[in-house]
Amino acid sequence: MENTKTRILDNALDLLGRRGLGSLTVRAVEDAAAVPHGSVRHHFGSRSGLIRALFDHLGERDVPVTVSDRDSPTAAVAAALRHWLGPGRTVTMARYELFLLAARDPALRPPLARARERFVALAARRVGAETAPAVVAALDGLVLDALVRGEHDPAALGAAVARITSPSAAP
Repeated sequence: MENTKTRILDNALDLLGRRGLGSLTVRAVEDAAAVPHGSVRHHFGSRSGLIRALFDHLGERDVPVTVSDRDSPTAAVAAALRHWLGPGRTVTMARYELFLLAARDPALRPPLARARERFVALAARRVGAETAPAVVAALDGLVLDALVRGEHDPAALGAAVARITSPSAAP
């Protein structure tokens, strides 16, 4: 059974991803989570505390689709992209909302950096530690571009992923 704190965080991510930062009021989150008013303040202290907690929660929720270690880096990344742009699209949108918040507020950068490092570590298992940060940054660009355009061509994304993850792509 989902606890109240997790339900609040999940619903806050959903609101953030579907409707943007302006929709993320304490009242709207509590209503969406179907929890008593005052629950956000009880668990997080304030809206700001909720937003800080969302970074760590996002890092736990926004994990790429699990693939076999035998799968190629290209297959693993393609599976993650399909998830982020498909069933995980709302959480992906929330992630970019949080990126922008962290870009404007230095206090929010450490939890974002921790979440990003988890992705870099996963990528390092596939493409090596030296290449992983650039691969993660490139994937962020591909995902953001696909979200902004509203559509994406799976074949074109696959070709881009192959270029990014191929050993010859490394500097």
